[in-house]
Amino acid sequence: MSATTNDIGNQPQNSTDLSVVVVTLVDTDHLVRCLAALEQQNTSATFETIVPCDKTLGDINALQGNYPKVQFISLKGKRTYAELRAIGALKACGTLLAVTEDHCLPDADWVQSIIDAHKDAYAAIGGVVKKKGPDKSLNWAVYFLDYLRYMPPVEAHETHELTDLNVSYKMQALREIADVWQQEFHEPSVHGALENKGGKLLITPAIAVHQRRQLTLGHALWDRYAFGRLFGSTRAASVSFSKRMVYALLAPALPVLLVVRLTRNIMANKPHKGEFLRALPAIILLASAWAWGEFIGYLTGTSEASLKPQSDNKH
Repeated sequence: MSATTNDIGNQPQNSTDLSVVVVTLVDTDHLVRCLAALEQQNTSATFETIVPCDKTLGDINALQGNYPKVQFISLKGKRTYAELRAIGALKACGTLLAVTEDHCLPDADWVQSIIDAHKDAYAAIGGVVKKKGPDKSLNWAVYFLDYLRYMPPVEAHETHELTDLNVSYKMQALREIADVWQQEFHEPSVHGALENKGGKLLITPAIAVHQRRQLTLGHALWDRYAFGRLFGSTRAASVSFSKRMVYALLAPALPVLLVVRLTRNIMANKPHKGEFLRALPAIILLASAWAWGEFIGYLTGTSEASLKPQSDNKH
């Protein structure tokens, strides 16, 4: 799949205020809850919802019948999450593009808050990720590891990092760097390219989603390993062999560094201290799985097979 900055999207550009791409990580139950929250938005703005669906979601006929206004994109085979984001963005026709995932429930004013925030001249604007509880310690552990920096309280400020659970872009800014994301939409690469073009990134507590994802221990460990390996292999591709080996040697220290950093931040200015302490054993275990994956990524220079894009990226 390829596109130019002039033909991104199959519909007239800027025909709606906002395009929302929902990436499916979990299952139809989570997706339905997310779509229901989007249907109940308090806004007078026009927005479209786009859901790229690969074979893991199964039969989407019932979903299409229940949500006729949603644009479901049926795809062959298994796609990476970054591919799904890219395919959704390529179909977008909004002035703005927002990205979230199926295990998130946007606040009722999420759409309007995104549109209001983009009245300022930021290329990308992200929001906070709240934990929807009560929940198991394992799921809290994943939340703390992945989303601590986006966990309230957060004051509005310029940043270099935004989460793909809750991020939005000016579509014109994305078109100018289309070569970076039209195959796979990795938010660190996208954000780096936007900044290289002079664009600025903002995080604001006014834009919020509530996250809840049910995981088994085996699934969580595999998830941490796979994404740790993806991170390591991606980083390895941009540095010299000697630096790559240094990173590999330092990888075993990552669990200690992560736990110390998390503990310091939680105890300093974050809520949910009790949940954090209960989740600490799981946090240590998951951080170790990530470190092992990162170590393998540095050594091999390859990602885990399930996170590799399809060679044929056509629908």
